[in-house]
Amino acid sequence: MTMNAYFLWLKRDWPKVGLILSIFLFIFFFTFVREVDFVIFILLLQTPLYMLHETEEYVFPGGFAKFFNTKIFKLETEDQPLDENFIFLVNVILVWILLPTCGLLAINDYDFGLWIPYFSIFAGVNHIALGIKAGQFYNPGLFISLTINIPVGLWSVFYLLGQGILENFLNVHFMIGLAVNGIVPIMGVVLLRNFLAKS
Repeated sequence: MTMNAYFLWLKRDWPKVGLILSIFLFIFFFTFVREVDFVIFILLLQTPLYMLHETEEYVFPGGFAKFFNTKIFKLETEDQPLDENFIFLVNVILVWILLPTCGLLAINDYDFGLWIPYFSIFAGVNHIALGIKAGQFYNPGLFISLTINIPVGLWSVFYLLGQGILENFLNVHFMIGLAVNGIVPIMGVVLLRNFLAKS
């Protein structure tokens, strides 16, 4: 397989790869990290749990792009402007690279990764807001948000508070988690404007 063919495959099937990778990472973190440094464990754990969130969005049942384009952007097109390229770029850079990188940097200084649980919380809350805006009970990603991302994110923050690693719930890490989540909607607005300008 050529590098180009591999890239095209990854761009198409990355959510399925993410499901398998999330299971591997979950087992790895529980086996090798949990007993060594529990704080690093809960920071790194957010990545495979968020990969499960991506699986719901794009595999089982999938359809997040269609939902966003038709229900949030109110367009007739199901695969534009939120398309395969944008989805791949945002998810891989943010979840597959940024989250684990900051989690690993936290090995030397917890401050590098303390925003990650907040990110998980806000990402889940975003799905609640999307459902309200769309006026429908369910959107792809909501179930994992409500049952895993928000509860585990909150539990992680309260654990860190209990250990004295975080002094208050509202802090700079809260703001970073909120800001990172805010980047994606801003990119979405720019994407929509560019699409409409070309139409």
